[in-house]
Amino acid sequence: MQCVRLSLIAMIAVLMLSACASGDDERAAPGSSAPAPSSDSTPGSTSSAPSPSLSSTPSPSEVTPSPEEPAVPTVEVRIANERVSPNAEKVDLSAGESLVFEIVSDRAGELHVHSKPEQYVKFGDGRTRAEISVTTPGSVKVEEHDTSAVVAIVEVR
Repeated sequence: MQCVRLSLIAMIAVLMLSACASGDDERAAPGSSAPAPSSDSTPGSTSSAPSPSLSSTPSPSEVTPSPEEPAVPTVEVRIANERVSPNAEKVDLSAGESLVFEIVSDRAGELHVHSKPEQYVKFGDGRTRAEISVTTPGSVKVEEHDTSAVVAIVEVR
């Protein structure tokens, strides 16, 4: 009998708590489905406290870049048999700045970077990601070795 009484008390407590949580309480947790609190302020007025956001999408000021995704210039290279793209894509780069090649190819090969010193980017069948850095200012051609197709022209300043 005492077990039934404790179960009944526990059920009443749960119902009371859930009723409080689903009521008109304005302290809903962010991301909940509770309605947004109404605002009595007039347009153009300012408030000393920011209003809570119930949106699951962060505002632009809340978005921070991931440490794995630095802002590095990238050239996406596609190779299918003898077809190579892009064709002489223009890239501006500061001396010493990194340049990434995202390569998708149906065969293994090599990109030849005509920098000083020269560099070679080997790639395999499938996806390859490679990063280079050019330290000498000037115009640098990047070509696919087997076809001699010019993939990019890098202007290093």
